Amino acid sequence: MAKISEKEIAHILQQSLDLVLVIDPSDRSLLFVNEHGATWLGMGVDELLSKGPFTFLPELTDAELEGILENLQYLDQGEGMTLVTPVRRSLGTDHDFEFRMQLLDYEGRSYVVANGRDIAERVAVTDKVHNLLADAQIESRQDKTTHLYQRDAFLQVFRELLDQVGPNGLRLTLVAIDMKNLHEINEQFGQSIGDRVLKNMGSLLQHCAGRDDICARFSGRKLCILLPNKGQQDGLLLADKISKALSKVKYSEFPTLRIHSSVAVAELPEPGEPELLLDKVISRMRELKNKEVAHEIHRFGLVSLQLP
Repeated sequence: MAKISEKEIAHILQQSLDLVLVIDPSDRSLLFVNEHGATWLGMGVDELLSKGPFTFLPELTDAELEGILENLQYLDQGEGMTLVTPVRRSLGTDHDFEFRMQLLDYEGRSYVVANGRDIAERVAVTDKVHNLLADAQIESRQDKTTHLYQRDAFLQVFRELLDQVGPNGLRLTLVAIDMKNLHEINEQFGQSIGDRVLKNMGSLLQHCAGRDDICARFSGRKLCILLPNKGQQDGLLLADKISKALSKVKYSEFPTLRIHSSVAVAELPEPGEPELLLDKVISRMRELKNKEVAHEIHRFGLVSLQLP
């Protein structure tokens, strides 16, 4: 097998038009940034390396980054995580970036490679949905803790997609996640740790979901994912992926901290009112939820809305 030098690796990474970072997971120092990324940030490579990643990641704390890097260790080989966070240019403007993060081992040393791209460049499911998401500033549509879409923005997109649902139209599946013990986490470890768990949960959902899926924080501990053009079986596969990923999440400074989840999967066969459909699914989740089971998945089949 041919070997490749560090110089050649760096040369390959330099060709990327993304913002490419290499981070040392042991101390969160910045080991590499590509020239294209440095130019976009408006700073020199040497200056960025000396100051570190928090110079241009204003909403990311050292503790949060440490937790994300720790979680990477529990993913299967070849898997990674998605981090959505603002990136600040030297001009002072912030852009929401989506970073694909992977833990790599090279000659006995671990590195985290993060490829970041402006979230505005992501392709929407349809032109109609794309225009809907682009009409307003992303910041006003985003939950500040999880960096997923907030309730009102999610319902607006949900409503648009439901108009296209029908026997000869769009297939649409809903995955609803209830973080069953979030209240207990806040009480035992504090609100700041609860927020950290929520932020990591947002990153985990972004990683597990497909690029056309729409993730949102619907309420305090309830998160939702819409799967356009996908059926119930796709939703069940996603639910299983989320449950397996959650079972591996650990926090070294809090060995007893675990996230317990209840996940519901329902395909929506006809148009209806999003909030009533969600209330129906969440109500059924509440009836079936088992506190003794850490991660549970409920298959609801086709959920219709029966108006009085």
